[in-house]
Amino acid sequence: RRRVPYAPPAAAMVRLEVPGHVLQHFWDLANIESEVRRESAVNLVNELKQAQDEHVGVSDGTMMGGGGGGDANGAVDGPALEGCSPVLVYALKRLARGLGSGRSGARQGFALALTAAFTEIPLVSLPDGLKLLKSSLEPITQSTKGAEARDILMGQLFGIAALVRAMATRFKSGDLPLDDALAFGASVAEETSRLAASKAYLAESAAAVVLELRAALGAGMGKLFDRSPALTEWITTPASKAGPEVVQLCMELWPYLPQKVRERCECVPQGGVKAKDWAAVFRRDRVETVRDALMESSYVHPRVHGVWDGLIKRAVEVPGAVETLWDVACEHGLFTSGSHQRRYLGFRLFSQLLPLCEPEAVPSLFSHGFIRCLLNNLNKEDNYLHAAAEECLESVVAYCKAKDTPQQKRLSVIAALQRLGPNRFDKVSKRNAVRELIGGLSVDDASGYMRELMGIFVHAPADGAKRAEGAPGGELVGNKRRLWALEQAVGLWPKLPAASQATLVKFLVTHAFYQSDPDAAALKKGKKKSAGLIEDAGVAPLAEPLDGLREACAVRVSSLLERNLKAQRASSAGKDDKPAETKPAKKGKKGKK
Repeated sequence: RRRVPYAPPAAAMVRLEVPGHVLQHFWDLANIESEVRRESAVNLVNELKQAQDEHVGVSDGTMMGGGGGGDANGAVDGPALEGCSPVLVYALKRLARGLGSGRSGARQGFALALTAAFTEIPLVSLPDGLKLLKSSLEPITQSTKGAEARDILMGQLFGIAALVRAMATRFKSGDLPLDDALAFGASVAEETSRLAASKAYLAESAAAVVLELRAALGAGMGKLFDRSPALTEWITTPASKAGPEVVQLCMELWPYLPQKVRERCECVPQGGVKAKDWAAVFRRDRVETVRDALMESSYVHPRVHGVWDGLIKRAVEVPGAVETLWDVACEHGLFTSGSHQRRYLGFRLFSQLLPLCEPEAVPSLFSHGFIRCLLNNLNKEDNYLHAAAEECLESVVAYCKAKDTPQQKRLSVIAALQRLGPNRFDKVSKRNAVRELIGGLSVDDASGYMRELMGIFVHAPADGAKRAEGAPGGELVGNKRRLWALEQAVGLWPKLPAASQATLVKFLVTHAFYQSDPDAAALKKGKKKSAGLIEDAGVAPLAEPLDGLREACAVRVSSLLERNLKAQRASSAGKDDKPAETKPAKKGKKGKK
């Protein structure tokens, strides 16, 4: 045998010793408690800064490369990480590699520590950070399982978001020039758009990263679209093929879009979305254009997609926008779909909109499709959405019982729940929600509000008049406002005293079957007579007897009278069933007649 002489390696391999307390921080970063993760990230970065300072001090000015991986020929397959201490190199690689873990809070904690490391230790460039992510995370091959591929892709997005937040800090402090920030932002936008196009479940997180870029760059965001063709193609997707993320990005990025990009966007009106122009976004035809895209947001079940937060936030600021958004996107969208996930989303959106909308929008929220879906799922415990329907109804009751809920809002909810009939909602749902809410009203509050509603019915502004700021039903005008006041007043019936009930019946009969005579009113004007509620409120100038409001008054007064007759008959039947009580005859005194 020929003996091979020993040749020492060109560079001696040195074993890396990482202190145990530093390694413990990596375990704590995966803790499910957010406060533990935050504290561990801070402590880890402090340890890395100290290790880096010591490394620079002992290197005699010779910056030792940490190495990003390579072969014997010197081909580098990762970031250079030049000048980094071995401990820092180890930590950065482990943090990047840990982003692909789905264990507990590992992904969130490692992304937080990576953000802090790139913020506090600016030795490593941001482009090297992108290389670090690509070289540290496992590549996806044909043998990669679905769950593993999902973790790897989500890890890439979390890592990119961490680098974007670090970029925002560097850019704000002046350590990063605008050109470098735009160049890095373009790379991020390209990578993020590519990930969003690869898998549908990545689109929402990818859109969040783009919005992080907007927050970091500010006005400079407008210069990014010329450098990122993939982002431009994503945001200009036709409405027929768009997802909820396209709608979200169009709304949030509209002020920064170049004119040529705006002209290609179909999900937002060409007039723009400045503060005064949001009414155009919530026109019925515009909401119908993006309805299919909004319905696709149910893929994040059971969460609510981020696009709805922006829509709801702006809809409550535009008169009539809540009603339009609910009717188009929910009543004729989510609730007409056969998908349980979309109906569940409708319940969640209702719970968000109810506390934010005005009292006059409440009847629109309690729409026919919503009430039907709610009652159907409350009726049987084995229904798929039974728990969701219960939770929705409980949120309605809890909101109405809250002390800070306006009285008009509470009364509007009670009236809307009684639209099917005085007791029908409680009977079908097998709950006592309406009875419970009515029981919380005082007689004086109900009577006083009834008088106010009668005045609104009589003196409702014309269709072309401006909305009444701060008044009940102020968003509505004309017959729509009268119908709203009518429903509210009838909904108060169970809580009204007998005198107020009689007044309400008289008011409804008058407007259902009679017309005011100005000449007769002039003759009685000089007579002194105590005026009742009807005389104080007056008579609404309704049209001929064929008017829809007259028919509505007739239907409601007939329902109230029928209910009253049934109650009287039930009471009489109960008295007849009881045995007659005979009182003993009084005994007179003897000797007297």
